[in-house]
Amino acid sequence: MTAQATLADMPSSSGNRSLALTIALRELRAGAGGLAVFVLCIALGVAAVAAIGSLAASFDKALANQGRLLIGGDLSFEVVHRQATADESAALHELGQISQSASFRAMARGLDAKSALIEVKAVDNAYPLYGEVSVIEPESLGPAWREPGTVLVEPILLERLGVQIGDTLKIGEATTKIAGTLGQQPDRLADRLSYGPKVLMSRDTLDETRLVQPGSLIRWTYRVKLPNDAGTDRKNLDTVRKAMEAAFPQSGFAIRDWTDPAPSLRRDAKRFTQFINFVGLTALLLGGIGVGNAIQSYMAKKRDVIATFKCLGATSGLVLKVYLIQAVMLAGLGIAIGLALGAFAPVAIATLYEDALPLPLAVEPHPIPLIVAALAGLLTMVLFVLWPLGRASLISPARLMRSGLTDERTRSATPFAIGSAASGLALFVLAIASSEERLVTAAISLGILVAFGLLLGFGILVQRYAAKHRRTKPPSVALAWASIGAPGSLARAIAVSLGLGLGLLIAVALIHGSLLAEIESHVEVDAPAYYFLDVEPDDLAAFERTAKTIQPDAKMDNAPMLRGRIVELKGVPVHEAEVSPDTRWVISGDRGLTYTDSVPGASEVEEGEWWPKGYDGPPLVSFDGELARGLGLELGDMVTVNILGRNVEAKIASMRKIDWESLAINFVMVFSPNTLQGAPHRLVTTLELPKGSAPETEAKIIQGLAERFPLVTAIKIGDIVDAAKSMLAKLMAAISATAGFTLLIGAAVLAGAVSAGQQRRTYLAVLYKTLGATRRQILGAELIEFGLLGVATAVLAVIIATVTAWALCTFAFDITFVFDPWAAIGTIGLALALVLSVGAITTWRVLSVKAAPYLRAE
Repeated sequence: MTAQATLADMPSSSGNRSLALTIALRELRAGAGGLAVFVLCIALGVAAVAAIGSLAASFDKALANQGRLLIGGDLSFEVVHRQATADESAALHELGQISQSASFRAMARGLDAKSALIEVKAVDNAYPLYGEVSVIEPESLGPAWREPGTVLVEPILLERLGVQIGDTLKIGEATTKIAGTLGQQPDRLADRLSYGPKVLMSRDTLDETRLVQPGSLIRWTYRVKLPNDAGTDRKNLDTVRKAMEAAFPQSGFAIRDWTDPAPSLRRDAKRFTQFINFVGLTALLLGGIGVGNAIQSYMAKKRDVIATFKCLGATSGLVLKVYLIQAVMLAGLGIAIGLALGAFAPVAIATLYEDALPLPLAVEPHPIPLIVAALAGLLTMVLFVLWPLGRASLISPARLMRSGLTDERTRSATPFAIGSAASGLALFVLAIASSEERLVTAAISLGILVAFGLLLGFGILVQRYAAKHRRTKPPSVALAWASIGAPGSLARAIAVSLGLGLGLLIAVALIHGSLLAEIESHVEVDAPAYYFLDVEPDDLAAFERTAKTIQPDAKMDNAPMLRGRIVELKGVPVHEAEVSPDTRWVISGDRGLTYTDSVPGASEVEEGEWWPKGYDGPPLVSFDGELARGLGLELGDMVTVNILGRNVEAKIASMRKIDWESLAINFVMVFSPNTLQGAPHRLVTTLELPKGSAPETEAKIIQGLAERFPLVTAIKIGDIVDAAKSMLAKLMAAISATAGFTLLIGAAVLAGAVSAGQQRRTYLAVLYKTLGATRRQILGAELIEFGLLGVATAVLAVIIATVTAWALCTFAFDITFVFDPWAAIGTIGLALALVLSVGAITTWRVLSVKAAPYLRAE
């Protein structure tokens, strides 16, 4: 039976499908013919989406699994400045087993009077309710911190003070013995941001330090372990919370339970995940472009095969089914590889960055993100494959038999165009539906489309410009311009594949540089050298005199300081108030506050009026204007703040514009003096040294103050700035890594695009050789072509990234934008390296082809 008869005699659609599958499998067994790029691009795109989703799910699951360990109980109740009253303590003990701790900053002094900032946690004998305290050395020490006068310290403190285990430390007015080095604590995420090494001690040792004084900045935490299985019932946890709030409405307790142990950390993680989801979607679409290039190249090689099928009686539907089956099978392989890589990502991150992670990830399969990634990969394949396959299946045998060196403008089949568009729409709907911030994701998706459109338009403009200016000298340049302007040009492929990744990298570098420049400029010019906490008002004169005796030109400032928690905005409880996400941190915990008769430095009143000196009317408060607007507050609105277990309701009298970058003393809320003057409090004091002061002078001042005022805590601004720089560098490194992954996929897409046009380039090289062109001229033309396109794309990426970074710095971060020319030069160099590497490989393959076989074929 002939092939024609075989094709014609298929009586049913099921038989047609069977034949299509048979042909598809036979062709794949004969060789995929360049579709390795197809599989690679799908795999990388799916891997990006799956890895991001799996990491986010691993982090959320880790928080849920380790909730009790992370807060140290089923519930925790936290207050500042004061301990729980007798009634509050009795109510807490009725709930179950209680562990009480005190956390604060202090100064530790070694044997040679060296001092260092430390983070102290003083605990009772019930601590910890869940988990265990890790002791690094000696390993078999046991709970030595429970012994009076004994402490455990983090290893870095030994290095800073030049002491070792067994030596003594002076903390406050107590002399303590270092029993060992402290490792992980079960409730470490419940503690605030640390600026110094941690020290663990007992409540008895805390009493010896005499650091607990009225107004001392101490955070008291009461952790509760509910009896039996009561802590596993989420409704019961909510009932307990509401009962305590109702029984003690003015307690000021910040209440958390194990179901959401670190809300601020969760919010930060979600924001970061939201950004890298943008990178994942970009990577997937870039991979889709690579898939489209690969399938077009593959179909070009199959022109004769398709023409033969059609001449033998194959229908367009059969041709479509054959190659659609192949695309689905290869996409399935790529998706499987991508899912495996994405599922492995949490394991890799947990292993490589164990010490940098805030908590161990839940390294287990997370099916939802993998399903979403698989669907996204399948939709991407359909988006970029259906249209070219549909077009190829509908072309007549006569046209298929013609040479493939020209861009034949065939009319697109409407159903396939609609199908591709529907797949693209479904892909973005999937991305938006799987996101918690759907409006932001929709905006990001729109931005991605605009960026791709801009890059594609740029590629088209470059191609048209080259077509108009291809008659130039020398010959190598003329050949390069002719190739750029000809049908099948790489201008669009290079612009789209590399432009976005390069733009992301340089934008991150420019924003990072601008942030660092902002930090350094303010620290060097305006910022004080030290903050001092817990200065007694009666000791202020002596404190300033001690510093100025050593350095008479030192400048000092001070302000009363308390801590309070906003509980109501305009009479609405804060957990019910609608506020912007960027300002929610203001109401998520306790805030520093003060009182004064005059406008604080580094701020100015932008709305309202300041109260007169000696004001004695109803409580007034001045608010940071930008934050107030984010909280939905206006002049005259009422704000209720819990301070020392008492709710204080104050009217907003003014809004201030605050220069936070100056690091001068300032507060979100400043009250009229009559509101807080009678409350027990201490002072925060700053020390600004003359420019060029010797380090020895600084050390002498700190040592003198530490010896005379052992209860005062010194915080070096340089240490805070270094910590901020380190955190910023890690964040930018993570973002750059994701952008680099996008660039990697772009390189794969570019390789696929070059491979798709390899036959055309080889044919033209043979013609050039036949017409007298030398290998040197052809080599020069190829490298010039790739170099020009690489530089043009890099310049566009620099322009787009610069505008984006400027806009973000100016309008989002409110800092001065600083252009870094080295970042631009590095980007252009990276683009040239990538493009010329691909160009060199391509040229070598072109020049290695013998002309005779091509000429004989003609």
